This record gives sequence, structure tokens and C-alpha cells, in this order.
Amino acid sequence: MSLVQAHEGLLVFLTAILLTQLVPLHSWYHPNAFLQHLFANIGRRVYKKSLPKNQLLISGTLAFVMPILTILVLVFGIREFAQYPQWVDGLLLYLCLETSHPLRKVAKIERFLSLNQKATAKEVTSQLVVRDTANLSEMGICKACIETLCLNHIRQFWVIVLLYISFGPWLMLTYKMMLLTNHAWRERILPNSYFLKPISKTLYVLEYPFIRTLIALLSLFQNHKKTWHYIHHYGKHAYQKNSGWILSLFAASLNVQLGGPAHYLGEKLRKTRIGIERTPTVHDVSAARALIVQLKWFGVTLISLIWVLFTLALSL
Repeated sequence: MSLVQAHEGLLVFLTAILLTQLVPLHSWYHPNAFLQHLFANIGRRVYKKSLPKNQLLISGTLAFVMPILTILVLVFGIREFAQYPQWVDGLLLYLCLETSHPLRKVAKIERFLSLNQKATAKEVTSQLVVRDTANLSEMGICKACIETLCLNHIRQFWVIVLLYISFGPWLMLTYKMMLLTNHAWRERILPNSYFLKPISKTLYVLEYPFIRTLIALLSLFQNHKKTWHYIHHYGKHAYQKNSGWILSLFAASLNVQLGGPAHYLGEKLRKTRIGIERTPTVHDVSAARALIVQLKWFGVTLISLIWVLFTLALSL
């Protein structure tokens, strides 16, 4: 019993990870889908393109701070009455870890492209990304899928897990709801809008130390030299520098070129191309899925080992 109590935190963590793989919630009834719909409605009611910059900044700040703060207070109140609060934390981690859905979507897209059903692949891609997909070529679809998988994996798995371990469930839940809000708003608002700047800047600062440290560590097990070459020459100059670091790691690991201009709501947004290799194909999408699965289980194993060693060291 004492051994179970000593490693209860690790048991909760591993249970949440396994449940995300064995019992993934469908997007139709996942709480994240409800929250994203809620945040999207808030954005539609608050955002007015004609407002001056200062008012867009203020409304953009209040539109994500107030709803997220309200939800945090409600969840905190529920947790205070729970008999096993640590397992409530595990439930929150389970709900925040939404990693299998993008992998399943991309597997469908890969299958449609293999069958030369590009129109259907575009339709499924449009459900996964916020960029315009109507005019994407097969290469564009592959690139969009790989980029989305890579960015989602780092943010929706690694950063979520690291926030949970480092600061507990509250900062993790705040970050997750900010990701949902940002994604919901970007479906109708250009990414360079002043309305999005407050939440974009907050996300950037919050994930900055985790992404930089994580990419530095993961690069040791991938193509280390090429990764840092790409970060220095391309990643640092990306439209969103945290994303530039992530894409530099995966571009170097997969030996493909990522990034480049993309269209959002009919407008072209210039983004830095990362890498000088060939453009991605359907086979690279499959390789990206395999790499992400490997990194995920490598991360779970490494974190579990460190957790056990740390607990044993404290007990001595």
C-alpha cells in the first residue's frame, strides 16, 4: 500500500496516458469540442473587424481571459469537494491530451491520397487545419498534414504533459483552453489580426521555455546537426518562432522541406520555408505519423523512469 501511495502520482499519469490510447473520446461528445464551440461563439460576438487597434487588443484580451477564468473557478470548486483530488487531476490530464484524433484524420487523408481521391483528401484536411485547402495540390496537402501533426504533437502532448508535471493541472488546463480558443478564433479571423495578438503572445510566452528545452533535448536523438542548422537559418526567422523551432526539428528528421506561404480566409500569409530538401510526399506523411508515435512512447518511458528515480531519491 505504501508503495502505491508513493507512486500514486505516476500511476495517475500513466492511467491518463493509457486511457487516451485505449478509450479515446469521439470529437462529437468530447468536452473540448463543446469548449471550442463556446469560444468560437464568443469570438463571433465580440470580434468586429472595423474596431480600431486598441479596442481589438482590449476585446481580444477580455474575450479569452474572462471565460477561461470562469471555467477554472468552476473546475476548482468541483475538485475541492472531490474525495480523491489527484485522480481528478488525472481526469483533467486525460481530457487535455487529445492526440489520437489528428493521427486518425491524417491516416484517412493518407489513404485517400493513395487512392488518388484528392477532393476527399482536401475535405478531410479542411477539418484538421485552419488554412484554406480548396486550391492545395497533393504536395500541399501532405505538407499541411505533416506540419499540423508535428505542431499538434509538441503542443498537445509534450507541452501539456510538461505543464502537468511541473505546475499541476491548473496551468495545463489554462494552456489547453487557450489553444482551443486560438484555434476556434482562427477559423474566422486572420492570424495577423490585432484581436488575436493578446492570446497569441500569451501562448508564445507560456510555451517558450518548454518548446525550446524540448526541441534541444529531442534533437539529441534525431538529426542534431541539421536540426540546429535549420533553427539558426530558418526557425529563428519564422512567422511564429516557437513553431519554427518545432518544424526545424521535424524537417531535419524527415529530410523534407516544411513551412512556406499559406492562404488564410482568402489572404496569402508569407511564412519562412524550412529546409532545402525535397517537398513531402504521401510516404513522408506515413513516416511523420510513425515518428510521432515513437517520440510519444519514448517520452512516456523517459518521464516515468525519471519520476521513479526522483521518488526513490526523495524516500532515501
